[in-house]
Amino acid sequence: MLKVLGVIIINELFSINMFEAGNGDSFFIRCEGKYITNIIIDFGYSNTYKDHIEKYLIAMAANNEKIDLVIITHYDQDHISGGIRFFEDNGSAEKPNIISVSEVWHNSYKHLKIKESDKELTKEEKEYILENSIVVEQNRNIGANDTSAKQGSRLAANLKYYEYNWNSMFENKAIMYRANNSITLNQEVEVIVLSPTPKEIENLEKVWKKELKKKFPTIELNDDEIFDDAVECISLMKRPKSIPSIKDTSTSINLENLAGREFQEDTDEINASSITCIIKFKEKKLLMLGDSVPSTIEVQLKQIYQERDFPIIFDGIKVSHHGSMRNTSSSLLELIDSKNYFISTNGSSHGHPDIETIAKIITRKNNGFVRKIYFSHKFSKLDFLDSEELKQKYNYELHYKVKSEDAVQIYL
Repeated sequence: MLKVLGVIIINELFSINMFEAGNGDSFFIRCEGKYITNIIIDFGYSNTYKDHIEKYLIAMAANNEKIDLVIITHYDQDHISGGIRFFEDNGSAEKPNIISVSEVWHNSYKHLKIKESDKELTKEEKEYILENSIVVEQNRNIGANDTSAKQGSRLAANLKYYEYNWNSMFENKAIMYRANNSITLNQEVEVIVLSPTPKEIENLEKVWKKELKKKFPTIELNDDEIFDDAVECISLMKRPKSIPSIKDTSTSINLENLAGREFQEDTDEINASSITCIIKFKEKKLLMLGDSVPSTIEVQLKQIYQERDFPIIFDGIKVSHHGSMRNTSSSLLELIDSKNYFISTNGSSHGHPDIETIAKIITRKNNGFVRKIYFSHKFSKLDFLDSEELKQKYNYELHYKVKSEDAVQIYL
């Protein structure tokens, strides 16, 4: 904020940090206007938080700032594990060790309709569930005194024990799309939830109930908080199937052919249940797609916008599921576009990003601007796209995180 000749001039700044998160996601969104609004979407792995995010949070707290909203999009270690470690380290919501957090969005067992009985669990049943609900986080540096890691710390348990505002903006119910129900964080920042919809929540309930009954066949599901831990364990262990992408690339590859390949949508219910949203800061808007499936997002956008609005030009788009070819369709891209696309992955899981997805983004109809694609890592399989001839033909740029930096920083 500047003061010139007695007049206060507010410097508006809308920025995104795409943190180094291995094959996962972690985004820090900062809106600076009359207010400073900080939003974190996913934490990647435990070492994402400890090595790259923690120092930012400490500096923010020293500047008397807070986190206005944390969104954990869905259960997968590459999105949730760093959040487990952060809330464990941060401790009490009322007297945080690191930084104050105003609100957390995260859908767990407690928010869904899964229970089948009001019968209380026996002591033996509780002990059995606990013993079979332990997953040690990947990429966590476990020291001799790190008992929480050995015990398998849980996000739900931390949020409840430390008394965070958890889905309170949705009356403590599941975060999902509701018509005409945008969330106002302050006079400048608004969040519109696109998904999950009731359909994705219902599908997720069926998956979790089936998996819980498979793991604990003799135990009746009730509303005991211990099932939050059990569901978290099951979801962290469950992995979606993937279709392999192209392995060999060269400058002779035809991008239009790649973009036109037959599309097969991701069928994983956990990915489909991702919390996706539009974040609006004054006149600017950002589309964060988690690991969502495109058919759901298409329907939701058509619910919110008029036909004359398409394609909707966002100031930034977080590409779904690390650039997987099963989570970005040509029909979705007919509805949205941006000067800035973000893809977070190191390629260690399922070969993401898929070249087909990149081809769909850069060969589509030109909307009068250069498309910049930001990557958290550099990939040899995409080297052929650094061709100046291709860049001029399709009007795009590629940008990569500098290895020595914690994040790719983008100003919108």
